Amino acid sequence: MKHTLLPLTAALVFATPVPAQVTALSQFSPTGTIIGIAFDPLTDSVWIVRSFGADLRRYSRAGVFLSSVPRPGESANDADLEVAPVGLTLGSTTIPAGTLLFINGESNAAEIYAVDPTSGALLATLPTAFGLSHVVGGAYHPGRGTFFLVQDRVPAGTIDDSVVAEVSAANGSVLNTFQITAILPSYSVNYGDIDVALNGNLLIVSDDETAIAEFTPTGDFVQTMALPSGVSSLSGIAVSQAGCETWVSGTAGTVSSLGGLGAVPCCGSADFDGDGDAGTDLDIEAFFACLGGNCCPTCGSADFDGDGDSGTDLDIEAFFRVLGGGNC
Repeated sequence: MKHTLLPLTAALVFATPVPAQVTALSQFSPTGTIIGIAFDPLTDSVWIVRSFGADLRRYSRAGVFLSSVPRPGESANDADLEVAPVGLTLGSTTIPAGTLLFINGESNAAEIYAVDPTSGALLATLPTAFGLSHVVGGAYHPGRGTFFLVQDRVPAGTIDDSVVAEVSAANGSVLNTFQITAILPSYSVNYGDIDVALNGNLLIVSDDETAIAEFTPTGDFVQTMALPSGVSSLSGIAVSQAGCETWVSGTAGTVSSLGGLGAVPCCGSADFDGDGDAGTDLDIEAFFACLGGNCCPTCGSADFDGDGDSGTDLDIEAFFRVLGGGNC
């Protein structure tokens, strides 16, 4: 029988918050130098593009090769992949969620190609007004309906190094820009990438750096998150919009699944004690016991909202939102 919820006047017990810590969940190593990555939640698979590769390749999360489609546009080592997180209009063409987007920044301004992930058919092409032959990453922002592109450090000029641009999905025009090195001088982009976190912020990686940098879409610096041991030289990043993980690729050829990024929240279950009965007095009692440092073997985590900080007000708020049927 389902228990009634306890009143929310119970005393709140807080565990000491701990800093966010990025962890490596799994890894695999395809052949070749990887310059871009995308995650497809519809098929639970990972896409990669290799330096000057002739095709775009799809792998299982365990690293088993599944399929490939021809690469559109010119051969490139400044390029990226994205799986459309929602249906969108690229130029004048409507494309569905799950469409493979290939961003080619090899020559002049970047182009964005929409590709059918099964047949490889080219669905649409959007020339953009951004880039000086060195656009290394791109991502679609579902909350803003625009693309964000990142240019590396190679182009000469004080306003061209490590620049992020927000680009119209309708006509490719540049809407806004900010320069990473002007805001965070110690962080520059060589091989690298950009993606959109579930909180709407931008996550940026570079093979020159040992941390993931988080910025708001307007260029405000939020934080850097150190890479875990065994993960380095990052050339690609892909947030799983349907999960709690982030996929990254390195120029050395390793693909890694990461957890613990503060910008990628993921709530636990209303069945906190794991007894199969969700939203009961026992779940509430187990949750607060866990906040106090006494988690049962089948219990969820005191970091209920998955932001890397355990036992905070945000964890408690998220817990009761989920108990009430809401989202993380």
